[in-house]
Amino acid sequence: MSKLMTVKMLAVTMGLLLWSGVSTAGAPVQQARMTPVQAAEIKEIRISAIPDADAKAIEEKCNLLSEYLSKKVGLPVKFMAQQNYAACVTGLATDQLEVVWFGGVTAVQADQKMEGKCAYLACRESDLKYKSYFIANKNAKIGQIKSLTALSENESAGEWNFTFGSKSSTSGHVMPRHFFQEQTGEKPEDVFKKVAYSGNHDATLRNVADGTADVGAINYKNWDNAKDDLAKAKEKCELIYTTPFYVDYVFMARNGIGEDLIKKLKDALLALDAKDETQNKILAAWGAKDSKMVACERKDWDGIKKILDAGVDVGG
Repeated sequence: MSKLMTVKMLAVTMGLLLWSGVSTAGAPVQQARMTPVQAAEIKEIRISAIPDADAKAIEEKCNLLSEYLSKKVGLPVKFMAQQNYAACVTGLATDQLEVVWFGGVTAVQADQKMEGKCAYLACRESDLKYKSYFIANKNAKIGQIKSLTALSENESAGEWNFTFGSKSSTSGHVMPRHFFQEQTGEKPEDVFKKVAYSGNHDATLRNVADGTADVGAINYKNWDNAKDDLAKAKEKCELIYTTPFYVDYVFMARNGIGEDLIKKLKDALLALDAKDETQNKILAAWGAKDSKMVACERKDWDGIKKILDAGVDVGG
């Protein structure tokens, strides 16, 4: 075989090796756009939360937690604001985020989108027994009711405007809708004059208070913990009904960050101690003052998965 032919064959072989993703040293050729960030490459942890309240409040509580987690896991933790619920789901599924605070619906959506390649880290004690409130403008003169059937059968129901929060909200839409339809056998759209979506719980409270909506469904913590202008808005409203319990919020991480880091994050969340003043401040910001974060399992959200599989509209 001639020297020229040998050189040509070597060149072709080298080209094939490089094309197939193998270097001459035997190491894989990096393809950043194609390969997810692996555990060994994690330089910082990007954390976010579904935008279910005012952006400032979400940023403040995420920054408090980020500072704590950074010290515990030994990596910088950075808050990344998201425009809507769907962006949080997509962010975790496409390796743009490492940890997200989801509601029950978005947790199930993320789990399904990622085909189970995510970890349920922790939730608050209250998240295993969560509830929603139905509230009304005092001018509607509804008063407390024992069931949602009483609301649907009110002779003025057809004149009222009703508002949910976000379509993807567990406590502001999916579960209130589920209980309404389960108890009345009717859809809200067939009962009320108009059904709208405010976007988040705080907006729901404001809309009911100012008369934009006569009745609305809201996360009970947003109602119970209303402060400043929201507390003033609350004075114009009344709590008319409390739903049965269900599961809701949870911290989730993508499996791609590795088992070691997942364990560190989980341990750090479960270690938050209400007896420690600084840590109780973090818990309070997350609606768990004088309480704690607890371990949870994927199966705890099976009930919500069943409701979603039934075809409820949670938006795009």
